[in-house]
This record gives sequence, structure tokens and C-alpha cells, in this order.
Amino acid sequence: MSELGLIVIWPKHLQHVDAITIELECQFKVIEHYDIQWSKENFYQNFYRFYGDRLSTKSIKEKAVDSSEFRLIVFKDLNPKYAFRPTARGIEKVNVNFFDLKKFFRKKFHTRFGIHGSNDETETNRDLCLLLGLNVEDYKNQYQDKNPISVTKIHRDVTGIDGWDSLESFFYFMNAIEPYALLSNFDDFISNLPSGDDIDILVLNQKKFALFANAVKVSKGTERANYQIIVNNQRVDLDLRYVGDNYFDIHWQRDCMHTRKLHPKGFYVMSEKNQNFLLLYHALVHKKEMPEKYRNFFKDPKDKLKIKLYEFMYNNSYHMVEPKDITLFFNKNNGGDIKFSRPRRLRKKKGVIGFLKKALYRLNNLAHFRRGPD
Repeated sequence: MSELGLIVIWPKHLQHVDAITIELECQFKVIEHYDIQWSKENFYQNFYRFYGDRLSTKSIKEKAVDSSEFRLIVFKDLNPKYAFRPTARGIEKVNVNFFDLKKFFRKKFHTRFGIHGSNDETETNRDLCLLLGLNVEDYKNQYQDKNPISVTKIHRDVTGIDGWDSLESFFYFMNAIEPYALLSNFDDFISNLPSGDDIDILVLNQKKFALFANAVKVSKGTERANYQIIVNNQRVDLDLRYVGDNYFDIHWQRDCMHTRKLHPKGFYVMSEKNQNFLLLYHALVHKKEMPEKYRNFFKDPKDKLKIKLYEFMYNNSYHMVEPKDITLFFNKNNGGDIKFSRPRRLRKKKGVIGFLKKALYRLNNLAHFRRGPD
């Protein structure tokens, strides 16, 4: 089965377009060429969001200095071949036809950062959504399968730079970009923006997801999860929980991501079993008292619900864990008398003694941070 790949030639290396095109035509079927112009005011933000990271100054200078126009070439591989290769993200299984050619171009033109290429069709899917606003499936449905006779010029920033037209467009984009699973059942929220309620999302990497989503952090503290996106000129709150934040057991979090499924309305959700038990966990462990809306959902008495939750967690080797977000409540009556971290214990201290202990703890952390680990 064929696969789509792409090459991006950043502004400082556009003199190599012809040579790269000739090489691509020898190995693949070139589909389309685009000259894409980013706006100057969003220049750095576009780079950050395209790569999902804060790039070094050296990296950006090797890509572009005076111009923000670059060349995108989309091509088709009729005979994909997969093998393991060392990448910037570690050892990965990649389409070696894509990966090895990208390495060849970088070596030939003496650049580490000036040429970008997808490693497989999954990455092509992500990059097309970022650069053109289309996923691979929709792109294949619209392109003309013929030799390109001209270069299409486009003036657009990375998708979502000014927010989102709708939640449908937001999830269409994120489905191609970064893995996630909704932590709550929002069967009706696509057509009706949630008012007063956060959209709770489990992600692999909180900062990367937020950067791709163009989400702004609205809470203080590195472990807080509150973000906002703009949808149809309205602010929509997101709670971005990530694998490893101890919102619940990390093994359970990974299982939720591995068994996620695409909802008919176009967003990823957990399996029904995980969703129900996580809702029960949240109601019993993260709340002082079970809210009425949960009582209406769970019909059994509280003691029976606790036994059901404990049996589920025991059978799956999941454990009660203290959330890294110390502002999130942990109910010891239902979650067990686990030992809290020092920041959480200090947070409960009141009065002058509490103030002094918190101040000393922060000063000690600051001194350790400046000195560095032994």
C-alpha cells in the first residue's frame, strides 16, 4: 500500500529546491509543490507550534532569517519499507525510504535543521494538518494524481493560530497531531460549548499538547492543569492531565491511552469500562463528598461502590496515588491513609508557623535549584 510523505525546505535552503526535486522524482511520485508564506508577527510561534517545542535560536537561524516563505513538497511512496532507526525521539520504526533520504539531503547540503521530512505517513498526517489544515485522508481525496505543473502559493500560518472555528475543527486537528483521550463523557458538548465545566483531557505530554492546541495556561504552579483555548470567539477551559501526573495510577493512564477509541462525533474517548471506573475514582477519591450528579449516575450505595472500585483496581494492579497537583483533593477515607508529599502537608499548615515553614521550604528549594544537585 502506498504512503504519502513530505519534505519541507526552510527559507535559508531554498537554493536546493531543484536538486531535491530531482532526487524525489527519481524515487517517488511527486504530488504537489507549495510555497507557504507565514506572517511575520507569528513567525516564531509558527515554528514552535510546528515542532511542538521551543526551538533553539541556532535552529531557527539555520531555518530562516529574513524570509518566512518556504517550500513544501508532497510525494507518494509506492513501495514503503519499514525498519528501526535512531531518531531525535529515540529508536523508532520508520519508513526508511523517507527517513534515509531526509538524512541524505541534510548531509549533502550540510545542514542539521534546514530540511524537514516526515518519517512515516503518521507524521505526514500531522504535518499536513499543521501546514495545510487537512489530514492525510482528506488530502488524498482532493489532490489530482498527476505531475505538478506549477507551485501553489499559500499565505497561512500554522492551523489554529487565531483559535478555532468550532470544537469539531479543534478535535479534527488534534486527532492528527497528538494522542489524547477525554476523561469525561461529553456526548452533547460538540454542538453546545460547555459552560462552566472544563473539558478534562488525558494527554501524553501536557506542554506539547498545549502548544499544538494553542492553549494558554491560566493557573499558577507547574503542576496545575488549567488551560484555555478560543473557540468561536469564546474561551473554553481545558484540564490537561498527563500520563505520569498521578491524577490516577500511571499504569491505568497508559491503559486508557492504549484502549482509547474514536467517538462517532469525532473525538477520542476512553473505553466504557475505564470511563465508568475513573468517574467513580474521581467521585470517591478526589471529592470530600460524592456530588449529587454522581449519586444520580451511580445507583449503588457508597460502600458497595467502594468495593467495586477496589476490586477493579486490585484485579488490574492499579494503586491509589497522590496527585502531583497539590491543589487537587485526596480523600484518605476512600483512597487510603497514604503518606502525602511535603508540599501537600505544608499546604495544610495555617498561621505564622505554617507561613514560616512554607517560606523555609521554598527558600531551600530555590537554593538547591541554584546550586544544582550534588
